[in-house]
Amino acid sequence: MASSTVRVALRIRPLSPQEHINGETECVTQLPGVPQVVIGADRAFTFDYVFSPEVSQEQVYDESIKPLVAQFLQGYNATVLAYG
Repeated sequence: MASSTVRVALRIRPLSPQEHINGETECVTQLPGVPQVVIGADRAFTFDYVFSPEVSQEQVYDESIKPLVAQFLQGYNATVLAYG
């Protein structure tokens, strides 16, 4: 991963129970081995981190937030924005 001042993580959410009842299907595909997703058939997006729906909140924190907290405690600025 290249060094950058801004890092973006994406967690693909699982379908809700209602979406399953309605027969909805996943429209986001995670590409193996790279932090990239494809939406639909042809729209690819690359992030610093991509987490599948099966990944725990703890793993998301450990991999993407915990290093920021450690740097913050050393005096560096850090911001975490969560949406969704």
